[in-house]
Amino acid sequence: MTDPYRLIIWGPGDMGGRALRTALRSPDFEVVGVKVFSPHKHGRDVGELVGLPPCGVTATTSKAEILALKADCVVHTPTTPALVQGADADVLDLLESGKNVVSAAAYHNPAMPTWLSESRSPLEVLRTVARMRVTGSAFGPQLPGALPALKTLMRVVDSTPARPARRVLERLAGPVVDRAIPRRASGARLQAACLHGGVSLHGTGLHPGIMVEQLLLRVAGLLDEVREVKFLEVGDLSAAPDGMWGGLANLGFGMPLGAVDSDHVIALMQHFYFDAVLANVAHVLFGADAAQVRVERQVYPVPARTRVQAGGTVIEPGSVGAIHMSYRGYIGERLFMTNSECWHVGAGNAHLGPDHPRSTAGGHVITLDGSPSRIEMRNELDDESYDGDWSAVTDISVKAILDVIPALCAAPPGVATPDLGTRFTLETR
Repeated sequence: MTDPYRLIIWGPGDMGGRALRTALRSPDFEVVGVKVFSPHKHGRDVGELVGLPPCGVTATTSKAEILALKADCVVHTPTTPALVQGADADVLDLLESGKNVVSAAAYHNPAMPTWLSESRSPLEVLRTVARMRVTGSAFGPQLPGALPALKTLMRVVDSTPARPARRVLERLAGPVVDRAIPRRASGARLQAACLHGGVSLHGTGLHPGIMVEQLLLRVAGLLDEVREVKFLEVGDLSAAPDGMWGGLANLGFGMPLGAVDSDHVIALMQHFYFDAVLANVAHVLFGADAAQVRVERQVYPVPARTRVQAGGTVIEPGSVGAIHMSYRGYIGERLFMTNSECWHVGAGNAHLGPDHPRSTAGGHVITLDGSPSRIEMRNELDDESYDGDWSAVTDISVKAILDVIPALCAAPPGVATPDLGTRFTLETR
C-alpha cells in the first residue's frame, strides 16, 4: 500500500468541488489544501464546503499559503474567464514550487499558439479584443463599455498617419495589455517551469482529453490512411449550473441574435481548447507541428422556438436558443479536421442537422474519412430517460483528472501528453 497522494484543489466550483468531494472520500488521496476565490469560503473546513463532515483542512484565498504547502499534485479547475485573467501565472508558480498540475481548464497542448499567446504582439491582441462581442458580466462590468473606445483607438493606431509610431506604440502597449488581459504563457515557458520544479503538467477532461485524444486517435489506428476527421459534440445546457461561466447569458443565450457571431467572447475563448485538439490530431495523424496548423472559426446563433428558464437565464422565442461553433484545422491549404460544438438550451430549441446525434439531449459523432474505409461512431443520449442531470459530464472529467494523477506524479518532468503507443500488462496468474 503506497501513501496517498497529497492533493491541492485549485478552485472548488462545480468541477473542482466534485473533485474535492471524490478525493476526500478516496483512500488514494489526502487533501492538504484548497484555494478558494470567494472571501466567504476562506477559513472554512473544506469538507463542509462540499457537504461532507469536517476534515481538519481549511480553505484559503491566499496563493502564498498554497505555494508553501507540500503536495504531490494540484487539481487545477479555475473558471474559463480566469484563462484571460492571469491563470497561467498561477500555474507557472505552482510548477516552480515543485507541484505537479493536472488541469481541466487548459494545457492540452501548450505548444499550440492562440490569439492570446505571448508570441502575439500587443497591438495584434488589442485588435482582436476590439472586435470582441461580450454579453453578460463574466469578464467584469467595465469591459462591455470599454470596447467601443478601444475600437476607436485601434482605428487611430492603424491609420496611415500613425504608421511611423507603430513600433513605439507596440512597446508602450505591452505592459498595458498584460495588466488588462495577460497573454498566455508559451509551451516553452511552461516546459521550463516544469523542469525548474522537477514536476509535470497535463490537461485533460471529457473534451478535450478523452473523446479525441484517446478515442478518436485510437480508432484512427485501424485505418491505413486518414484523410480527414470530424468531431461533433451536441449538448443541452439547460441543466448547466449558473457557476459555469457565471450564467448562460455570458455565453450569449437569451440575447438578441445580432449579439452572437464569430467574434463573440465564447467564440474566442474556445480557441484555448479546440486549437489544442486540432494540433494534437495534426501531430499524431499527419506529423505536423503546432506552428504548421492554422485554425479558422465560424460561429452563428440559432433562434429559440420555445421559452425556457435555465437557472437565472430566460430564453425567449426569437432570442439565441442555440449556438453552433466550428473550428477547422488546416495544414497549408489542406483541411484535416473540423471540431464542431452545437449547444442549445431546452429540447425544444435543439438545432440538429442531418449529421448530428439523433437526440435532443446531446451526444457525439466521430467521423474518420480514410482508407480502406470510412468510420463513423455515434454516442447518443436517450431522450426518454435523460433527466437533465449535468453532473454526468462533470463526473467524467473529474474521473479523468483523478485517474491520471499517479502516472503524472511518476512521469519525468515536463509537459505531459497522452501516450497512444502499444503497452502491455504482464499476466501474473
